[in-house]
Amino acid sequence: MKLKEEINNLKINSDKNFNYAICFTIIVLFLYCYFGSFSFFEKSFNVADLNYWKIIYHNFMAFILFFVIGLFFTKFILKTSPKYFYLQSGNWKTGLKLIGIATIIVPLIALTTLFDKEMTNTYPLIDFKTYSAWWQILLYFLSYLAYYVGWEYLFRGILLKSSEKNLGIIGAILLTTLISSIIHTSIADFGKPMIETLSAIPAGLIFGYITTKTNSVLYSLYIHMLVGFLTDIFIFFI
Repeated sequence: MKLKEEINNLKINSDKNFNYAICFTIIVLFLYCYFGSFSFFEKSFNVADLNYWKIIYHNFMAFILFFVIGLFFTKFILKTSPKYFYLQSGNWKTGLKLIGIATIIVPLIALTTLFDKEMTNTYPLIDFKTYSAWWQILLYFLSYLAYYVGWEYLFRGILLKSSEKNLGIIGAILLTTLISSIIHTSIADFGKPMIETLSAIPAGLIFGYITTKTNSVLYSLYIHMLVGFLTDIFIFFI
């Protein structure tokens, strides 16, 4: 009886939304790492241009698992509007200022990737010379955008907001940064360059701060997307 009472006390004193959000994050990351991987696509689908489509698949899986299913999770499990999880315009005046600053600074940061051999050997994930048709390049960047939408809504939306009550804003930012940085070590069967994993730590802290400062996930999404897009473009063309 004592053990049962202790378990009941834990249930009473716990934050259900926080617990549910942690469980959701664990489940979708598990599904993403195994069923969103390159190897899973290669084993499951027999298509032409396999090296192209496995990347498109991988990117859209992040969108489906993290964003689409995430919307169902917040609405029907947590019974809360997505706006509560920072999916709104928020403090748009501050957000626009941050976007303006980022648009100037991010290209300079992206240029530094040219000096890292691991980065130039890894990105872009597709060869623009091989897959040079306009629709192939457009679909690639659209899938990239979808990937960032899913990533930001999971980490800077669902997980960050659900953690604030229990951990405080700083603790919530640290938690989301910890998990996202660990995932950055290896995604979809290709090892991430060390400099990218290390960069994910300050980036996670900055994105978390921006999200809470603007009360919106849209501005961290823009900056994260800009980093990825410019890294690919600079490495390929320069």
